[in-house]
Amino acid sequence: MTAFENLYGADIFDDIDAAYDAMTESIAAFETENKEEFYPFDSKYDRSLTGDYEYPISSKASLGKARFFSSDLTCASCHQLQPIGDAGEIFTSFEYHNIGVPENTALRAFNGANAVDEGLLNNPEVTDVAERGKFKVPTLRNVAVTAPYMHNGIFNELETVIHFYQHTKEKALNISTGSAIELVNNPETDAPWGDAEISETIEHDLLGGNDINLDDDEVDAMVCFLMSLTDARYEDLLDQDKVTSCGL
Repeated sequence: MTAFENLYGADIFDDIDAAYDAMTESIAAFETENKEEFYPFDSKYDRSLTGDYEYPISSKASLGKARFFSSDLTCASCHQLQPIGDAGEIFTSFEYHNIGVPENTALRAFNGANAVDEGLLNNPEVTDVAERGKFKVPTLRNVAVTAPYMHNGIFNELETVIHFYQHTKEKALNISTGSAIELVNNPETDAPWGDAEISETIEHDLLGGNDINLDDDEVDAMVCFLMSLTDARYEDLLDQDKVTSCGL
């Protein structure tokens, strides 16, 4: 506290906005000065860009990488910021979307909360109701070791997340084309996926951007590729049997 006041003035905490600006500046400076700790970019994916690692051609991870960046799918439209192959990819567009994530009713029952999560509209600076229920696209770096998933922790497995995207795609196609694709259940619960807290702003056009369905082997391959986005220092947290089966 003393060091902070010495840097920004003894009265810095008298102005809340100024204090937050100062804290933001300090954290940004700290992360920049220690960038190798915060964003080392040394995952197997990063090392493949420098020639220090090569995805085995016939491995699941290699297939997953090809599917992830494929123009047939829309993964990269939200989870890619730079041209394919550029170093330092963050794997998020930093955009906000409502993809229809189901309400985490178990969490609601546990914490007793009954409020609706408005997402981006909770920001007092945002007043457009079209932003209601939207959440920031997360980075996929270290995603294999940072369960649970989605903004409310509704899913425990990466496979479930990918199957959920399949579900939202099929649901969107049913809406846009009037088709009757059979909707499968949540593989974690073997029950219907559940409703989103806020449904009126779900981006069906985005979710139904293609009609490509991944089979179980392709879903597994996608998970393998996502595992390859793990920082080197966290690779020991991965399921090593899974690492082997992925060809990593």
